[in-house]
Amino acid sequence: MKKKLLSIFLMTAMVLALVSGCSGAKTQEPSAGTAQTDESGEGTQTDGESDEETNSDEIVNIYWQYPSPGELPPGFDDMEAALNEMMVKDIGVNVTFVPTNLDIAFQDATLMVSAGEQLDVAMTWGTLGQFLERGLIQPIDELLVASGKVDMLKENNSDPYALGSYDGHTYGVPAGNITYNVLSYNMKKSIAEKYNLTPNDETIYTLDEMEEIFQSIQDGEGTDLICQIPWNNTNEPLNYNFGEYDKFGGDLSYGVLMLNRGFDTTEIVNIFETSEYADYAQRMYEWAQKGWISPDAAVTTDTVADIVNRDGVVGYFGWGAPESSMLDNSEVKDGVVQFKIVDGYVRESSPFFSWVVPITSTNPEKALEAITYIYENKEAAWLIQFGLEGVSYDIVSEDGDMVVGEYKAEDVSDLPFYNVYGLWGNRLAWPTFGDTSPELNIKKAEYQKQYEAEGRVPRSAGYVFKSADVTSQIAAVQTVMAQYATSINCGALDPAKSLPEFNEALKAAGIDEIIAENQRQFDAWLAQQ
Repeated sequence: MKKKLLSIFLMTAMVLALVSGCSGAKTQEPSAGTAQTDESGEGTQTDGESDEETNSDEIVNIYWQYPSPGELPPGFDDMEAALNEMMVKDIGVNVTFVPTNLDIAFQDATLMVSAGEQLDVAMTWGTLGQFLERGLIQPIDELLVASGKVDMLKENNSDPYALGSYDGHTYGVPAGNITYNVLSYNMKKSIAEKYNLTPNDETIYTLDEMEEIFQSIQDGEGTDLICQIPWNNTNEPLNYNFGEYDKFGGDLSYGVLMLNRGFDTTEIVNIFETSEYADYAQRMYEWAQKGWISPDAAVTTDTVADIVNRDGVVGYFGWGAPESSMLDNSEVKDGVVQFKIVDGYVRESSPFFSWVVPITSTNPEKALEAITYIYENKEAAWLIQFGLEGVSYDIVSEDGDMVVGEYKAEDVSDLPFYNVYGLWGNRLAWPTFGDTSPELNIKKAEYQKQYEAEGRVPRSAGYVFKSADVTSQIAAVQTVMAQYATSINCGALDPAKSLPEFNEALKAAGIDEIIAENQRQFDAWLAQQ
């Protein structure tokens, strides 16, 4: 089955700069059959129900941010109603989802909380520190202990840094289980077969080797080919295939640990000043001159999924898997083969995606209970992620933890409902779909342990940068990155001229001050470990 580019694993690592002047969250009216709320946030009469059926005074309405890439799917209301049928019965909670675009979820949450609007569950996306520095969220330590769900959450979330912590307090529940990243070049299977290319899962391919492969295919085809489809909505070089680095749960304005130089490194640097980035920028410029990158790559609104199936496109750099049988980001119609570029490693020093409880939650206990519910009840998580069973998908086999599903459409965009982000519940308890191995989730957990045992974890694991004293510099640096990074990453600018200008502008904006403050805090944190 085919999935869109914005797949489950794409969003576990994409980071966008803060956007100023954005609009507020789009709140959705409660679905028919769901509980209404009074000014206190407590539930009142449920539409279409009598007091004999449900004691509506005991129902608490929870407003929960719902990250979505755009217009809600037609089956959204049915999903929400089915979820509430479960949650009202089981825990006395009625959820009203508050749609937001993932890239402005923080801004939308900030506007709602600042206006005193009820918001019970919000999403952090590398923004945990920013939520805290603005006083927007509350600790959940005592609530977690009182709930008795700590062990359950750890069992259902393989994040080795599970439970988002800051200054010794727990503030969030991670919304993703897998923290390791494998990056690869995903080539159309038809092209790989035509040129007898059979990549080895045990091999890490260099960009020099990929260049030779691209050139041989272009020589064979006798025409220009698109070999690289840059993501133009993130500053990350080579769609994260640049190499191992850690950006401290934020973005590249914080500075990075260049883990490709060694996972024991503690020096924070400006990635755009490194020799590695200079070499990469020159390579992208040369690729663009060869026609391997589209001239409009920096400005097009088309996604990889839009582009990759066109004639004359070889493949794309993106997310990979420890072994080819686990690769499940097959946006290509006839499938892909994987050339592994970066082996698995734990990239983020703290949980990147987390569910947090804002200070305007009218019932934090029930907000946390709603969060833990989707980890403890896999059917609820499947419902929010995949929609209604029998409508959007079927379960075709089940053998213990190995559950295989089948979508009701060839393309998930044609389904009545599908969530592209994959932020719900225990992902290792999800069904597998399509040609993916039924043992996928078991293997994911095993590889996570392997990479940790191999020491492919940054020294910063568990550290959170407190950026309150350099927020103005961060905003200025993010503006500069937006001006230069995408164009350089797409080979649209000659780095001989643009890269020095870029770094000069970054320094003027204050990136050295940000890195110095981050380094100071990091060194102090290391000394206490």
